[in-house]
Amino acid sequence: MEKSKQIEDILMRHMAAREELLPVLQEIQEKLGYLSPEAMEQVALFFNRPKSEIYGIVTFYKKFRRKPPGKHPIEVCTGTACYLLGGQLIVDAISRELNIKSGQTTADKTYSLDEAACFGCCNVAPVVKIDHEIYARMTPGKVEEVLINFRNKMEQA
Repeated sequence: MEKSKQIEDILMRHMAAREELLPVLQEIQEKLGYLSPEAMEQVALFFNRPKSEIYGIVTFYKKFRRKPPGKHPIEVCTGTACYLLGGQLIVDAISRELNIKSGQTTADKTYSLDEAACFGCCNVAPVVKIDHEIYARMTPGKVEEVLINFRNKMEQA
């Protein structure tokens, strides 16, 4: 289905009320993986708001992506429990391993790296999510091993 049509379908399920704006943006990102300039423009038209306001909201909230994620998105929890147990060190290790920073995608579009507020896995913190799989009790030293095993698993699939 064409992206513009997908966005239109999402918009039609909502009222053009201000309190619907964030849920609409979240739903579009969930469906498309990111919020393109075209998507933000459609949202602005639907809500009868300036494009600059929509862009301001999207750039204000760290969770919104303005570029497509990699084929295999990697999210590192940096919520309180994970942060206290080394979450930022894990972000740094993955960043070094993939040669990208948080919020970026590898040149080959295979991986993207983002930070997340919480996955609800505090009892096994710190955690990393690759695609939809959770890797518990991560350490910076385990990053290389996890990525190698993930790549091998993808090659065999």
